[in-house]
Amino acid sequence: MEKLCGQPIGDNWYNLSEQQRLQVLHDIVKLESKLFSIQLPASGSIYYTRDLDRSTPKVNVFEPNGQFCVGSYTGLRWWYGKRAELKLDRGPHIDTLRVLRAPAEKELSWIRAYAQPRYPFHRQYREAFQYKKQDSAIHTASLEKYLCAAPHLVPENPELNLPTLRHPDIQPNNIFRDKDYRVTGLVDWQHATALPAFLAAGLPSSFQNYSDPESVSFAPPRLPIDLDSLDEAQRAQADEQFRRRQRALEQEPDLLRGRIFDHVGEPWDGLNTTLHHDLVQIARNWDKIALRKDDGAARACPVSFTQKEIDQIDALEESHRDADGDVEQINEFLGIASDGWTPNERFESAKDKAAEIREQALASADNDP
Repeated sequence: MEKLCGQPIGDNWYNLSEQQRLQVLHDIVKLESKLFSIQLPASGSIYYTRDLDRSTPKVNVFEPNGQFCVGSYTGLRWWYGKRAELKLDRGPHIDTLRVLRAPAEKELSWIRAYAQPRYPFHRQYREAFQYKKQDSAIHTASLEKYLCAAPHLVPENPELNLPTLRHPDIQPNNIFRDKDYRVTGLVDWQHATALPAFLAAGLPSSFQNYSDPESVSFAPPRLPIDLDSLDEAQRAQADEQFRRRQRALEQEPDLLRGRIFDHVGEPWDGLNTTLHHDLVQIARNWDKIALRKDDGAARACPVSFTQKEIDQIDALEESHRDADGDVEQINEFLGIASDGWTPNERFESAKDKAAEIREQALASADNDP
């Protein structure tokens, strides 16, 4: 950080004009396009070759000096808690299927060695389970079902399997700018990994637009209703924009692939619902996801659920979304991030508001029959 000129944009992100924010996004896109153009031989994290001993798995990067290589994933979830002590396949991976399977195998290894029944870590979910401890057996079953589905999640398009490097946390505090609000660089690269393009793809959460339903739900694109009245240049532009948006949404199964890949590697914290629900979505959308036989027919789905199971998991997922909404409203009232962080100047105010909410909750509990 001390070698990068400029200041974090997060210091005054909310004071930027619309034009300044657009300039920041434009600079980020240019930076990412350079990253995407780098040809990497495997998925994993980037190291100086000299920093890894000869026995450490590595794949050399194709560059003249041979000073870089792709080695094991540095992402926190690969080393979280006792996982750091387990002998795991942490990459690098040349084969996309190995990329998909390794996170599930990691969690299965940890569960078999250390897991005990526990309450979900996030307290807002406990009511949905009648405040009972959750057994890891349900999560184990989901991980094993995922492993059965994994071979069918590998895209047939070779371009979607190319290892692609992205910054792991593009958010305002990691973006540095000069006095003219031009991006000078990004910090916090230590957990960066290269993944197949279909898994690396996605919109950084800090830049996602959650305020309108179309952005969140990926509503199908439409041509302008006044298309016939446009001149030739405007019509060509509208047609091109429609084509690009349509092509992007045709990749929607990749969003599901990416989501389940992300969830399958999360350290188990007593919650089984998220991955379970992803598997239900895989089964529901199998015709869009499945690899095809020579006759064009979809291969059989390796995971299945009864209607009763589907209804139960849908209800649980809905209750979790409601709980998340409640927590989000509280965080917004307190002026804190999801992890509890708040700027120094807002700390006392957030603490006072938290005490107020606590008193209200206790009073409400005392009044319950």
